[in-house]
Order: sequence, then C-alpha cells, then structure tokens
Amino acid sequence: MKLRVLAGDPADPALGAEVEVTAGDGPRSGLAVPYLRLVGRHGGREILVGEARVTATSVEIAVSATWNETGGWHREPWNGEVLGETLAHPAHPIRPNQRDVSIAKGVAEGSRNTVGELRQLRYEMERQVADLLTQRTNAKLRLIMAQLVELSIAFSRARDFAREAIREQLWMRDGGALPHCQAMDTELGDEMTRLQSLLGSVSTLAVAQDGEAQQRFNMLAAAAAAGLGLPALILSLYGADEYLPFTWDKAWRALTPIAGVLTVAAGIILSRMPGRTTGKHYLVAAGLITGLIAVLLIAGFLAPG
Repeated sequence: MKLRVLAGDPADPALGAEVEVTAGDGPRSGLAVPYLRLVGRHGGREILVGEARVTATSVEIAVSATWNETGGWHREPWNGEVLGETLAHPAHPIRPNQRDVSIAKGVAEGSRNTVGELRQLRYEMERQVADLLTQRTNAKLRLIMAQLVELSIAFSRARDFAREAIREQLWMRDGGALPHCQAMDTELGDEMTRLQSLLGSVSTLAVAQDGEAQQRFNMLAAAAAAGLGLPALILSLYGADEYLPFTWDKAWRALTPIAGVLTVAAGIILSRMPGRTTGKHYLVAAGLITGLIAVLLIAGFLAPG
C-alpha cells in the first residue's frame, strides 16, 4: 500500500516520502536497518522486532518476532499485518538524490527511539518486583520471572539486528543511520544487563520464598498437631466418660478450656510465622478453632450414653 512515511502525524507534506509499504518474508533486498517498535495500548501492547528493507520507492517490513503483553509478556507468531503507521515517526526530511539512504536513516532513528519506550517496560517490571516485596500485590513470582526472561529475549533479538546492520551495512556511514544502530546496540546491552540483574534478584527472592513456605508449612503442621493433640490431652485428664453425652452445661465446662488452649497456641504460631501476618491469617485461625470446637460439640451430643 502507498503511504507517506516519516512525515509525522498528521503528515507534513514538506517531510517524508511516499513509498510502497509491504510485509516481507523473502530474501533481503535494498538497505536493511533494524525495525523495532512498541505498538498498542497498555495491557495489550506488542513489541515488534525485525528489519526494514528500504529502496527509493518502497519499504519492506520483515518482522522476525513479536511479543504480546496480554496475560503477561510472551512471544507470539507475527500475523503478517503491515503496520505502516509505525513509520510515521520520526518526521524526517528526505533528500531527493538519496531517498533510500534518508528513509533508512529515519527508520533506524525510530527504532532507536523505541529503545526508550522499552526502558519504560523495564521500569514497570521493577515496580512489580517492588510491589511483590512489600506485599502490595498478589502477583505470582513465577509469572514475573517468565516475563523478565521474555523481555530479555526480545531485547537481545533487537540488539542482534542492530549489530548485524553495523557489521554489514557500511553505506550507513554516509547516510547517518550508523550512529542510531550503534546507540541501539549500546542501550539495549545496558537494558539487558539490568534485566539480568533484576532476574537474579527475583531468583534469590524465589529461593527465600521457598524457605518461608517450608517454614510456614512446619508452623501449620505444629498448629494442626496442637489442635488435635491438646484437646485429646485435656479430655484424657478430665475423663471423657464423665462428660458424655454432652448437655449444654457439660459442653461449655468441657470445651471452654480446650478453646482457650487452642487460641493461645494459634496466637503464638501466628506471631512467629515468617512474613507479614494479615487479618486473613487471623480469620483462618479463628475459623479452624471454631470448626474444631463445633466438631467436638457435635460429637459430644451424639456420643452414646
């Protein structure tokens, strides 16, 4: 389709050039520069990684891979859609005698500008990790780790295209695209280092969480043992036959000490449980104590005389 690329939005007739924009998956032709774009709205954005093959009259977009944000960053196959609107910026003058070189420079500059947008994605991931550490979110650690890996792969793939352009396209020294490709290489390398560092921190957090989970399980096992053992011990001291079957008078005298002991045991366990104890934990403990007392009460009333 015919589009005026690098003319801004709305298009400035004094800038850019009208060319044929197509999707490419065949052999490379023309001047190849990195094509990196972040498209869509928050929650459904896509990262497009590939190259743009430029001639004086056409731009062929060859997307190598896409990453979709929906449900957490993950790789998806490219649907072959030609996103001509991604070539509107940056608004760029085109030299009539070097149309292909000027267009290639503008496309490369747009890819470099996208690195700044990808940096915001890394900031968002850092915020998710911070929220997870402070328990302001219920996000799953495994999902965050998976997204960090996917973004690292996307950044690495985009860097590969920048390096390939630097290595193979010596014509860019005269066209001005080379500095943008070199900047992409450097900036994406920095972002990958930070993502890897963040992934290492999250991995350490995962190990710590596994340790806390094991400790929490041990505490819950101790609570269960106390919940089952203490009532049996108290009833054995009383002599259960003297209280069975229950009447309301016997029930409160038999079960009140048991409820008191269970409450104290639950309080001690909750105070020593790793991590922050929330109101939900107290509600669960109260529910377990209430359920156990209710079972003992029903069993006492149904006991044979």
